Amino acid sequence: MRMASEAAASVDGAALGERIGLRAFAVITELHNLEDKDLEQLTVEAAYSNVQAVLRGFAAAEIASSAQAPEATLNWVSTLAQRGITVAVIPRCYVIGLAMCDAALREAVQELQVPEKVKWQIANAASQYLFGYCEKVTGDLVDHYQRERELWVRGADSVRAELVLAIVAGRPVDLRATSAALGYNLDRPHVAMIVWSDPRSQDKPPLQALKRTAAEIAHHLKGTELLVVPAGAMMVWAWTSGPDVVDYPPRRLSVDAPLYAAVGGVGHGLDGFVQSHRQARDGRRLSGVFSHPAGTMIHHRDVALDALLTHDLLAAGQFVKNVLGELSSDTERNRRLRATLAVFFEENMSWVRTAERLGVHQNTVMYRVQQAKDLLGSSFTENRLQLEVALRLAAAGANLSPGGLASAGQPDTPELLGDL
Repeated sequence: MRMASEAAASVDGAALGERIGLRAFAVITELHNLEDKDLEQLTVEAAYSNVQAVLRGFAAAEIASSAQAPEATLNWVSTLAQRGITVAVIPRCYVIGLAMCDAALREAVQELQVPEKVKWQIANAASQYLFGYCEKVTGDLVDHYQRERELWVRGADSVRAELVLAIVAGRPVDLRATSAALGYNLDRPHVAMIVWSDPRSQDKPPLQALKRTAAEIAHHLKGTELLVVPAGAMMVWAWTSGPDVVDYPPRRLSVDAPLYAAVGGVGHGLDGFVQSHRQARDGRRLSGVFSHPAGTMIHHRDVALDALLTHDLLAAGQFVKNVLGELSSDTERNRRLRATLAVFFEENMSWVRTAERLGVHQNTVMYRVQQAKDLLGSSFTENRLQLEVALRLAAAGANLSPGGLASAGQPDTPELLGDL
């Protein structure tokens, strides 16, 4: 058992979950064709939750037939059911995950300092556990999907949600007929909203609470019409419209924790309906990337640049490492240096104004900036724009990857296994 725990603890769960989720999203046509960053991240989060469960269960010598589907995976399946994505996607994802997880565990076992016979026994035990886990969990998830799909089809929201999904997916619709079916005029200015619940909170507000929050936001945005449809177990998509609708109210708004909200810009007609929704989805994604606390409301105009910079999280993370080098590592000292350098640039490289903003002595600012320059090994004037962008992105830390974002706020698997 100790050797199994050691092998499991050496696997980078976040990286493995990321590879599995991205691979499944890339090769399963029904997922890939949607080009939906939200669903891609949900798929990575589901993969990561299963990797965690497998590593923990194998290390603890649990019985595979008693395994339970992780909550993040149940939420993912509920979303598939509500989006009308076929149940066949579930076992296909698990086949991909099984192969990649088995390979990772075998590689970890090979690094153990034990006789080859023992390695073979551990690797064989890992494979048996994986197959047993996947058989049990996929069966449970298929049942869960069927229950969720039946409830969804019978629900009052399903017809309107199917129409909304068709619009968002870019499928051609009749403007007048669709407006009538939705009970919402599509030929007007719109502002899209997304309201969701923190998946890591123990408090699980009912769907009605999310709908009420969307209605309250619409009121503050001066909307006179409201369309709200469920978009998963803990999320609603909403739009409000009217002659005076705005995307940014006179005073800053927030929502009650554990809820979040994201608001798109004003868009006109059918194209604006879709565009504003995509902007709201960018806001939702960025709330995770930059670890905003529950209760936050994100407006697209505040995060439009960040949305462009983080469209590809892996590329953004690599850019930060390439530009900042040693300064990109997540230590307390480097965080302080990066914060000082960011303010220094914002204050147009004024020692005095930077010191005033940070509440430190001017000599302290000069010392920190020189330390940062030594780590960067280049002149600020040569690539100032790249430095400013990299410093902005560095605030996201380890979240600049789908796997890092999936594991944000979650205990690392090695810590979970440490006492086994």
